[in-house]
Amino acid sequence: MEQRNAPVEGRMERKKKETRQKICKAAMDLFQSQGFNDTTMEQIAEEADVARKTLYNHFPVKEAIVDEHVRGLSRGFAEESLKTLQELPDTKSRLLVILDRLYEWVEISPELTGICLGYRLKNAYQGEGYKSGGSQSLISEIIRLGQEAGEIRQDIQAELLVKQLDILRGSVVMDWLNDPSKLELRKEMAKLVDLFLNGAKSRNEGN
Repeated sequence: MEQRNAPVEGRMERKKKETRQKICKAAMDLFQSQGFNDTTMEQIAEEADVARKTLYNHFPVKEAIVDEHVRGLSRGFAEESLKTLQELPDTKSRLLVILDRLYEWVEISPELTGICLGYRLKNAYQGEGYKSGGSQSLISEIIRLGQEAGEIRQDIQAELLVKQLDILRGSVVMDWLNDPSKLELRKEMAKLVDLFLNGAKSRNEGN
């Protein structure tokens, strides 16, 4: 009996995934053609050819669709970049390369970045748990490799270090979104890497 039920569950999950992908594609096409603010959930349901109830079961708000889209891009970026980590010599070079590539996309997609970041912050305030994945999985792997090599202290859990770096880079992105002319995003990320690895102590100080 259990063996006959397993394929049915697989088909159901596959159907849900296909529906979410169809909704995401329809929504992103509408956002691109007529703008995020001018697109309604009703239009998305019609474009995706799904009932409004189905749409809301998968995504309660438009921002959740953008978040899903960005997470998908982030997961793809992570899968493509994992091999690169092994080719780079140390923690600093890995962080610099990965963050530079990641925020190159952010620089050309400020609206999607702002929508996604605002949605995640709102959920965090409402008590939603910390979610890893995508670029975070890359950062986690970089931290792990750095700890194994003795380049990063091992008395702090890797998960905590990843969260700290997420907070730092998130604050930089928020400043940039508020006024892109005030700073160069990828250069600020390079400074952030230096701060994260070396701390705030002046290099001119003695021991």
